[in-house]
Amino acid sequence: MTTSTTRNRTPRLDLASPGRTVRENIELATLAERVGWRGFWVAETTGGDAVATAAAVAARLESSRVGSAILPMQTRDPLLLAMAATSVGQIAPGGFVLGLGTSTPLVIEDWHATPSGASPLQLTRECVGLVRRFLAGERVTTDAGRWRYRRAQLAARPAGTTPVYLAALNDRMLELAGEIADGVILNFVTLADVAHAKRRVAAGAARIGRNLADFEFMVFFRATVTDDYEEVRERYQRELFTYVMAPVYERMFAREGYGDACREIQALWRAGERQRALDSIPPALIRERTLVGTATEIRSRLQAYADAGVDSTIMFPVAIPDRDYLSDCTRIIEALGGT
Repeated sequence: MTTSTTRNRTPRLDLASPGRTVRENIELATLAERVGWRGFWVAETTGGDAVATAAAVAARLESSRVGSAILPMQTRDPLLLAMAATSVGQIAPGGFVLGLGTSTPLVIEDWHATPSGASPLQLTRECVGLVRRFLAGERVTTDAGRWRYRRAQLAARPAGTTPVYLAALNDRMLELAGEIADGVILNFVTLADVAHAKRRVAAGAARIGRNLADFEFMVFFRATVTDDYEEVRERYQRELFTYVMAPVYERMFAREGYGDACREIQALWRAGERQRALDSIPPALIRERTLVGTATEIRSRLQAYADAGVDSTIMFPVAIPDRDYLSDCTRIIEALGGT
């Protein structure tokens, strides 16, 4: 695991699964490893099954780690999460990192027909505690909480340690990560957001007297190598729009002065002025939170994040619209290789 004590270097570069199929993910992940990327991460909503994808890719890698960013805690019970982490960890040459998070009611209730359950903080604390108990080989019985187990146990305890990371955004979840997680995964953050997150994680760790020397700070980035922002402006507007509409992200954006802009965009959308809503997303809101530029410019941005205390990045290559998707992802991965 990358430690947060190493500074003055470019963050570790890991790949967020960009393939539209398992075969494309294998192709892109093995390419990335050949040109210097050091990890492969999967997410799960309604696309490919994350664990199956992670296992298929892990079997083809030579040295990289594999992780989840993220698996929603509401759709997989803690025993199943421990089973998945143990199974993929047996294959991934660089080990497996179990990245967990809570998802929205739309994803959990409407798409997965599952109750969202308790508050995100309560759910997270309960889930991580149970996962760690299973990974430690315990036989678990519970009398309260979301998951009621009766003498449940992994058939085989994993040989090594499985780090557990949390996707965190608001202050209380960041502090909880400082208490119970091995790392944190940040999304759409500026340098100021990183500094804020580090303070909150440190506050959580201090509450229990914990040392964060081995804690990993990760940032999830979308990235396009181009010298013409207009090539991808609309693509990134559509991406950011879904986050502008989410209250938890609105609060984060408001911290840096974009609260009024977010509310204006929301009002335009509700009024049916969809294109105006998209066009009203401030370019700076996009440019400050994504990596769009030449390879040299992106490397410079990554160095600034490293200097701010980021250990690793999970980078999703955003292909330029109207180009062949697989070819353009390949171009971006090769251009940033060795970063």
